[in-house]
Amino acid sequence: MVSTVRAVLRRMRGWLDVRDEGSAAMAGVALVCAAALLLSLIAAGGNIVLRRGQARTVADLAAVGAAQALWYGETETPCVLAGHIASANGGAIETCMVDGDDVQVRARVATQVPFVRHVTAQARAGPRPCAAAGGVQHARAAGRSVCAGAFPRPARVMQPVF
Repeated sequence: MVSTVRAVLRRMRGWLDVRDEGSAAMAGVALVCAAALLLSLIAAGGNIVLRRGQARTVADLAAVGAAQALWYGETETPCVLAGHIASANGGAIETCMVDGDDVQVRARVATQVPFVRHVTAQARAGPRPCAAAGGVQHARAAGRSVCAGAFPRPARVMQPVF
């Protein structure tokens, strides 16, 4: 019985050798294509993550700069300043709203991924609420704050949108 199995295996070996020619090359090509696709996906995901962080930074800087300009009365249009700050840091402003002493900014940064053209982030900045008075420091209080000090410094209040 063992000799019969050996004889059958010898005949099949010749038959399999003819049919297997080139299959390793095709498997190698498929493996290289799969690896290239995986690396491309990892690179695209990394680019999106980096640009999202950059968008948050751009939104933070633009909001804080606009709120500080509004606080000190250096400009009548803090959103123009926010646009300049955003463009200097590689982004653009989608929306900018002034709500009292607060400035809310939505910034956009372009990516290098074909299907995700840009990412956005949102930030809000303004003066810190007064703990003692229960109110908010006002920018136009004749050069003095409601709370204390002749020139209070604005503090940012971050509310990122994910």
